[in-house]
Amino acid sequence: MVGFEHFFEDSENVYILLELYPNQSLNELIKRRKRLTQVEVQCYALQILSSLKYLHAHRVLHRDLKLGNLFLSASMQVKLGDFGLATKLEFEGERKRTVCGTPNYIAPEIIDNTNASNGHSYEVDIWSFGVIVYTLLVGRPPFETSDVKTTYKKIRSVEYSFPENVPVSEAAKSLIKGILVFDPTKRLRIEEIYDHPFFQALPGQVIPKFLPASTLACPPSSTLLT
Repeated sequence: MVGFEHFFEDSENVYILLELYPNQSLNELIKRRKRLTQVEVQCYALQILSSLKYLHAHRVLHRDLKLGNLFLSASMQVKLGDFGLATKLEFEGERKRTVCGTPNYIAPEIIDNTNASNGHSYEVDIWSFGVIVYTLLVGRPPFETSDVKTTYKKIRSVEYSFPENVPVSEAAKSLIKGILVFDPTKRLRIEEIYDHPFFQALPGQVIPKFLPASTLACPPSSTLLT
């Protein structure tokens, strides 16, 4: 999580100082690199998943998971920030009903009027996690369009595809398909995501805990992965 440093106030405002992240966010990284290799996505996704596991264990929903809220520290560790839309469940089983989130990453149960009475819970963060994995591998969000209403329509119908010109492994496709499911009760849970074949290293390789700063500009070398 993004570190809190200090706060102060004057007669008009309260100022909050947070930890500085010199390597910017995953949003800037994907703009620079266009898309990442599978092992990089595995590395970053495991760190994000660890943050989600911690939040959900404390009954906290982030509700705005996206590349721009995932920051890279000086040691290339992913830190989750911007809790402006976060909420805490008062008890297990509670459902939240606030419509919030970022269009490309928002879960269908938040925007679908037919499900509004049911509310939402931890599964909305899982959905956004699936969108993030797709975006890092492909280079753009799965439901992205030039119009928000059209994007929401595609999210409601879970209408997306994998481009033929981008290599995406069958394990990655399986993981994404298991997460981007309209019914939140049928989405993969955090424990199931950890155990998914996507997070098994290729023969002769390892998934690094952190990536070197050189991957801000280019893919990791083969020697790093053995």
